[in-house]
Amino acid sequence: MRLSEEAEKELSYLTDCGSELARKQTGSYYTPTDVSAFFWNEFFSLGEINTPQEATSFVNKHTFVEPSVGAGAIVFSLLLKLANLGVDKSIIASIDLTLIDINKHALSFVKGQFDSLSRQWGTDFPNIKLVCSDFQKVRFKQGKRPYFFFGNPPFVTNKRGESKWNNSFADFVETSLERIGKIGSLQFILPLSVAFSRDYSNLRKYMLEYDRCISLSHFDNIPDTLFKSGKPEHTNSNKANSQRCSILTVRPASKSRIRSTSLIRWSKYDRKEVLSKSPQYHEVSSYRFNDQFPRPKNYLILEYINRSQDHGQFSELLSKKGKYKLHVGAVARNYIGFREGPVSSTHQLCFDNKRNFYRALLILGSDLFFDYWKTIGDGFHVTKGNILSFPMHNQLDEIVNSKLTTTQRIWAARETHKKTKLNSGRITFSYDFSKKMPHLLYETKILEKVLQN
Repeated sequence: MRLSEEAEKELSYLTDCGSELARKQTGSYYTPTDVSAFFWNEFFSLGEINTPQEATSFVNKHTFVEPSVGAGAIVFSLLLKLANLGVDKSIIASIDLTLIDINKHALSFVKGQFDSLSRQWGTDFPNIKLVCSDFQKVRFKQGKRPYFFFGNPPFVTNKRGESKWNNSFADFVETSLERIGKIGSLQFILPLSVAFSRDYSNLRKYMLEYDRCISLSHFDNIPDTLFKSGKPEHTNSNKANSQRCSILTVRPASKSRIRSTSLIRWSKYDRKEVLSKSPQYHEVSSYRFNDQFPRPKNYLILEYINRSQDHGQFSELLSKKGKYKLHVGAVARNYIGFREGPVSSTHQLCFDNKRNFYRALLILGSDLFFDYWKTIGDGFHVTKGNILSFPMHNQLDEIVNSKLTTTQRIWAARETHKKTKLNSGRITFSYDFSKKMPHLLYETKILEKVLQN
């Protein structure tokens, strides 16, 4: 495992010159050992594979395929997981495993590692096949065993006309879904956009073509990251760090089911704890608010969204020619920011009267909207669509109206809530009302009224 992780970064370069541009063009981001361990711990936990007998059955019943093996960090972590569960080494050595990569140097390294392991164990790995090819060009025969596809496919923007998908990872997922049919499984580390982007709406529908259990764990990219490489040419910390990711698991089931975690954020000091335990999943099978797999911040906001979807929307407060204007920051992390005037990176919202201005300010600055955004947003951008589609439950107005006097006082004293930030060499500021704005989700217990209906 240690050698694989060390080799992954070096072998992610296809060219001898070690061009960072060439690496990024192949989408090669190496998988750290702790992420590989989490990857398998989570799969075995979700599949309730807990004993040597259950793990042995799992190995014997599947044909395993890793479409982009790299230096083997994930596949060797699988062998380690099986060994730690007490699976006999003869069973592990008999695994039916196809390892694919376009990088011949990476495959050569993996072969050497298997040769070394074979000598240590005193046994061959007769069913391992190493294939130097583009995964999309490999033909698979349907045998008696169902396929299980796994790994960390490349994240590369497709050239126009090459694919119906914007990014190559979607090609890997689609091909794998075709191969597993009704009875196979897959697990991949993917960009977070697989869960919400309209570009992959049809891919999400394809996942639900058959009765399957779909599980997604979601990971932020600040302050710590799953991957240790990112986009170093960017000075923006969000882009310079490795991107936000989801681990997608698809397994056959008697009835379709979708489970999803919140967007997990952690510091490097908490990394070991975060990756050593299973995250909390929320049942989102009945979610119909929009065409995505949500990342519920908590159970309450999920209930609010589900029970408010047939009510009004925030957009009904706005007026295109209204003279009262509110400027909402287009990016967020720990709070929804507000700005003075029509500056860059803001959304200008117009209202006919002061009452609607303050209603909007209270809602957008509240814990209710922030938790909603964390559930349906991408964890960084606050889009105009996020704002306009916010569901306005009928009973929300009653609570908001009772808090408008407090909201007016907060706005009048907004200078005391100013925060500054250095952005591309320029100092920018925004107002953070998150600690002062009246709570709409918890203190007023709006969900108690919603749930009574």
